[in-house]
Amino acid sequence: MNGIRNDIRKIAVVCLLLCVAACGMADRVPEGVLPKEAMRDILVDMNLADAHSYDVSPMRGGPLPDSVRQVQVKEYYRQILDLHGVSVKKFMDSYHYYESHPDRLKEVYEMMLESIAQYRRIQEAEERKEQYAADPGRFFPYPENTVISKKQDTILPFLKRRR
Repeated sequence: MNGIRNDIRKIAVVCLLLCVAACGMADRVPEGVLPKEAMRDILVDMNLADAHSYDVSPMRGGPLPDSVRQVQVKEYYRQILDLHGVSVKKFMDSYHYYESHPDRLKEVYEMMLESIAQYRRIQEAEERKEQYAADPGRFFPYPENTVISKKQDTILPFLKRRR
């Protein structure tokens, strides 16, 4: 009877240790698989390449034929993988891994959305800065009552101009 109890205790301890070890590796990816951050960066670039290939700008005169677009996108993908220093095989193996683990793939896509949102915020801030440089008074509710001094870097709003 004591022998059975000891065996059960040993099995319970081994199971507990395996559970603890598995919990510690919950965020890790196996050897040979790209980390989430690297996968995010590559997928963001690939999505931008896709969007660019669908661009119908006046310079192009119209949309590209699908066969030409596919060749162009493959070239973009090759350049993106070269830029990130990743082989096609490693990327595909990593993508298949994430595809077979939907929860991790979802995390990568959420990281992509956050990265794109941050990029958009930076772009918008730069656009506002350019607009301000072009017409600084435009940002005030009554721009005709705003004095902008060229001698100092502060703005004195709501002061009547002397005529």
